[in-house]
Amino acid sequence: MTVTASARRRGALTAAFSATFIALLDLTIVAVALPAMQADLGTTITGSQWVVDAFSICLAACMLSGGSLGDRYGRKRWFLIGMALFLTGSLICAAAPTLAVLIAGRGAQGVAAALLVPGALSIIGQAEPDPARRARLLGYWGMCASAAVLTGPIIGGLLVDGFGWPAIFLINLPIGAAAILLGGRTITESADPGHASLDPAGQVLGIVTLATLVYAIIETRTNGWGSPVTITLLGAAALSGVAFAVVEWRQAKPMLPVRLFADVRFATVNAASVLLGFGANGAFILLSLYLQQAQGHTALVTGLLLAPMTIAIMPASALAGRLTAARGPLPPMLIGYALTGASLLALATVGGDAPYLLTAALFLINGVGQGLAITPAVAAALHLVPRQRSGVASATVNTARQAGSALGIAVLGTILSQHLAGAEGAAFLASYGTGMRDVMVTAGAAVLVGALLLALQTARRPGGRRPRLPAAEEQNQLRPTP
Repeated sequence: MTVTASARRRGALTAAFSATFIALLDLTIVAVALPAMQADLGTTITGSQWVVDAFSICLAACMLSGGSLGDRYGRKRWFLIGMALFLTGSLICAAAPTLAVLIAGRGAQGVAAALLVPGALSIIGQAEPDPARRARLLGYWGMCASAAVLTGPIIGGLLVDGFGWPAIFLINLPIGAAAILLGGRTITESADPGHASLDPAGQVLGIVTLATLVYAIIETRTNGWGSPVTITLLGAAALSGVAFAVVEWRQAKPMLPVRLFADVRFATVNAASVLLGFGANGAFILLSLYLQQAQGHTALVTGLLLAPMTIAIMPASALAGRLTAARGPLPPMLIGYALTGASLLALATVGGDAPYLLTAALFLINGVGQGLAITPAVAAALHLVPRQRSGVASATVNTARQAGSALGIAVLGTILSQHLAGAEGAAFLASYGTGMRDVMVTAGAAVLVGALLLALQTARRPGGRRPRLPAAEEQNQLRPTP
């Protein structure tokens, strides 16, 4: 049976949207399942940190080069490979008899998601040549991505309470299998090897740096901050980070455009993105644990209690787009960071016996703040680079936020774990409350530091000793002469 061009286009878009949905769903769906995983696998909060961070580290470290594989060797081929890897990782997670196997499966999912998210965007771009229609499709893709993140806690709660935590991974199998079958029939293969470059040394060093740093932080609960093991690990992370920067500096087409960071504006946007991921995403995971382990709510109720935060992000993102068009990206980012940081600090003062309406209002403010903060960050980065570097600039901002999430979960989870060490019964609940206050203060302070960086950038005036040059011109000036 012959597939018409219109049907082929619809099928390719459906496959791309479906892959995006399940890849990003796994960012938040796992949050409400962590207590059940802890109970079944006999692990602690430290184990829960690795269940989340294994995905986040692999996604953050591999996203910058994930799209390059498809551009170089075939977008359809690597999209299908990514989808197959994601399903394999999901199956490993669902059947995991131990924490180590579950972490390995989550790592495989993270690598696959780093292939699927940029791969889906490339497929959408290839499927629609008309710029106006492609822009609308990308808007729909953004709605699909937002819906995945928003519905994750609620879908996860339903599945965990009804079928057990493995169900949050098994739900990926029918959707992913359908995407593979549909994509295999309808996606047209394409590649542009002349415009894509691979950076294997940078990729390996990026993973080693982030994973070693996160491991050092998480394991301080066992080793202590001043132990030789921790100091050695932190030193190894620093050395690999320096090696990563040197490798990227010397690359003609680097995975991470380190030369662009010579522009303080570009560096500020990315530093703020790291701090937002650190505070907002790290706090979200631990709030889910607190609502179940300290307040005794079920997974589904926890998802519903968190709903004001997640639901508020979508309309706030739309508002951020309008504000960015009217005023530029920095004002909505500054407002968003201020709201997010202030709401996290306010949550630190709300006790477990406070009325839910107060907590819900703070969750709502937090979601509005994140919606205002995230979308303009990409616009700010794109404004500072030439059009031909737009892909890597936007990927850098998203990678910065994911790296911040991994670090936030490590640091904030370690703070909470130190409070809970050895606590039982009533002491456990009291320690949980004290620990969460410290977590929220740390998370809120981190996001407000991001707001301060943006405020300084907003207040900065051109001129001075040397006019600022566009990032692309600075990049050319900094490139060593042959």
